[in-house]
Amino acid sequence: MNKDRLNRVKELFDKAIIFNQKERESYLDNECCNDVELKNEVISLITSFEVTKDFLEEPLAVSEQAKINFADPYIGKQIGNYVIDGEAGVGGMGIVYSGKRNDKEFEQKVAIKILKHGISSEYLLKRFQIERQTLAYLQHPNIARLLDGGRTVDGLPYLIMEFIDGIPITQYCLENKLSIEQTLNLFIEVCNAVQYAHQNLVIHRDLKPGNILITKNGNVKLLDFGIAKLIDEDLVDFADGLTKTGVWHLTPEYASPEQIKGEKITTASDVYSLGVLLYQIMTGFQPYKITNNSPTAISKIITEEKIIKPSEKLKEQSDKESNLLAHSKSFSRIRGDLDNIVLKAMSKDPLRRYVSVEQFSEDIRRHLIGLPVIAQKDTAGYRLNKFIQRHKVGFTSSVVFSCFVVVSLIAILWQANVAAEERDNAKLEAQKVETVNKFLQDMLSSVDPTEIGRDVKVYDVLHQSALNLEKSFSEQPEIEAAIQKTIGVTFTNLGEYDEAKPHLERSVKLNEKVYGLNDFHTAESYHALALYYHWIGNLKFADSLYKKGLRIFRSDTKTPKRVLAGALNDYATLKYDFAEFNEARKLHEESLDLYLKYVGKKNKEVSSVYNNLAIIFQEQKDFDKAEEYFNKALKINIELLGESRPEVSINYNNLAYLFVDKNQFDKAEEYFKKSLELKIKYYGNDHSMVGLAYSNLSAIQERIGKIDDAEKTSILSIKNLEKSVNQNHIWLGLAYFRYTKVLVARSKYNNAFNYINKALNIQEDNYPEDHPNLIASLSELGVIYFHQNKFADAEKYLIPGYEKVKKLKGANNYNTVRLLKYLLKLYQKTNNSQKLAIYQALLDQTQK
Repeated sequence: MNKDRLNRVKELFDKAIIFNQKERESYLDNECCNDVELKNEVISLITSFEVTKDFLEEPLAVSEQAKINFADPYIGKQIGNYVIDGEAGVGGMGIVYSGKRNDKEFEQKVAIKILKHGISSEYLLKRFQIERQTLAYLQHPNIARLLDGGRTVDGLPYLIMEFIDGIPITQYCLENKLSIEQTLNLFIEVCNAVQYAHQNLVIHRDLKPGNILITKNGNVKLLDFGIAKLIDEDLVDFADGLTKTGVWHLTPEYASPEQIKGEKITTASDVYSLGVLLYQIMTGFQPYKITNNSPTAISKIITEEKIIKPSEKLKEQSDKESNLLAHSKSFSRIRGDLDNIVLKAMSKDPLRRYVSVEQFSEDIRRHLIGLPVIAQKDTAGYRLNKFIQRHKVGFTSSVVFSCFVVVSLIAILWQANVAAEERDNAKLEAQKVETVNKFLQDMLSSVDPTEIGRDVKVYDVLHQSALNLEKSFSEQPEIEAAIQKTIGVTFTNLGEYDEAKPHLERSVKLNEKVYGLNDFHTAESYHALALYYHWIGNLKFADSLYKKGLRIFRSDTKTPKRVLAGALNDYATLKYDFAEFNEARKLHEESLDLYLKYVGKKNKEVSSVYNNLAIIFQEQKDFDKAEEYFNKALKINIELLGESRPEVSINYNNLAYLFVDKNQFDKAEEYFKKSLELKIKYYGNDHSMVGLAYSNLSAIQERIGKIDDAEKTSILSIKNLEKSVNQNHIWLGLAYFRYTKVLVARSKYNNAFNYINKALNIQEDNYPEDHPNLIASLSELGVIYFHQNKFADAEKYLIPGYEKVKKLKGANNYNTVRLLKYLLKLYQKTNNSQKLAIYQALLDQTQK
């Protein structure tokens, strides 16, 4: 079948699938004319789909004896670290079980989703793989998180999900008699989670009360991204039988007109569904009354029937249903802004809706604080009304009132300009975001989401799309700047540093030209470029860019506090790399204060700062404080993200280092291995983070005398980093240093000399002279000279090395004592009794 023919079959399938048998026959006769073969191809495809669909979704009527004969084989069985203890429900493609963790680390209740018994078609396996991959992308406190996944012993894929004990949002609002303000604030939390998913190129496609639960503590949790789809429709190959727009995996009451009609689904579809949800939780009623479930009837209602304003619906129903609603939910409270906000979100035309969920929720925020909203027609009377609402004053006399009117008339002229500017800026930013998103959607249209593992194709698509970027946005430099920065940051995160640099530099150049040298947008580009130089190990250049960005972030009032907090945290890590620990601690503490004040106590950013502060406490020998903060970070990450995320691997890695300082070496090795395993699982074997993890593990293995293991691990580290980072990267320098110590332990001093010089070539380019890693390498050069019987050269490096390490780590530190013992050996070899006595006395003091 040629491409045009295939596309025609797809098109007809998408349309025909929504009709009943009789309507479908008529539709295909009309569309196919005399092309009987075309009609038969479409019917064959529909039949194939419906067989699978019926098998998946229709309940089975079985006898009690049959239930006994076909008892669920998974009840009581172990899946991964979890035991299944019951069936929780049946979804479109899988059975959902309840379960609990079955090891001794901690108790945890989970939901376990397994592909249905007896179904092993490639169609379903691929859909299930996509669901798992989609869920892995989504790590947000208001989205039910994926904890683990894999295949059962009989080959069926499974997902381990966070178990949510909650009730639908509609029920929660009703039972708790939430005011309109409380309802809107709860709804904003829902929007934040959906917007996060959209930013990760995922559309939910079935937002409804049953998929939005509220816990006893009032926390929002979004469920069931099982039918969610990566944003570009072409990401999923129809030829493989995967979900397409015309297939009704949706809830009609909350579905957008374009979903009902089988048209292309975008983020605007979720905006519509959220509009329906907001309508319902404010009024207690759905906007449409659907009594006939036939596709034709539903399609007619959703696509053609005019929506009754929420306030009018509430007024209409108030006498009959007033007992269901809190008294504060009066139609007069909803009338006006809230009517218009809901109607804009539920526009039949996707282009007339809010351009993003973020813009939708921002309009609600503006309403809550009395600012003009995008959804309201902008009139002078409207602005005056909003102004008065925001500046309510009690008037006690007509004189006072008259004075206020005069002042207000003057003020409103200024206020109108400000309001218009605020609105126009909001629209421009929203349009900018939408344009960037559209470009990214188009850019990713050829990515194959069924390809599990390293996203090689993402690299190819990024590279190809970037070729025509300047030409595509020659008249919109601000849009190009945003996209260049996004591509540059993505390449940096993928470890493709050479590809990242030109995009980040182009973003800086464009933003400087469009916004000037002191604008928030320019600062963002400086900071992104600083992160790039930090990653590649050019610390001095990174330092200058961090400073430029921070100066602007602090002075520009447009800078969100969260952005400033993040920039401070990033810069503090650079100060740590420079061994400026007091300055690093101040910056981290400032960052933490901002996060706790403006973002909240339980989020990834707070976890990151706790982790970084713990490292500082460790450097300053406050080990108890360090362990407290490391465990705070670990607890937040496991609660928010689950146990299989790279953030958790970082926590394990840092706890391992702490156990080294506490002389708990077996525990240190255990945690380094746990960190490595998680990184391999998440990044694959070729990522630089895995190379660093091998390097860290090799260090503790060398320290505790497992030289065979240390040698193998060191070689794996170097092989990885020589391919994954540039040849002047500080991580590669560290790996060379650690392999040097293994070679010294093997008495391979000539090889060790070669590798320590490789390390020094990198470190001397990147570190200040008093950096601990540079000091350690220079000291090790002294050790090698000693073993090569070059005693004068050995002394030249061992003495300053010993003094500096003692100052940094203390007299009793393992590395300090090791260098001291080498000095004693040196003076024994050279028969220098005077110096031998001095250093022997120092050693005796450490052993008291």
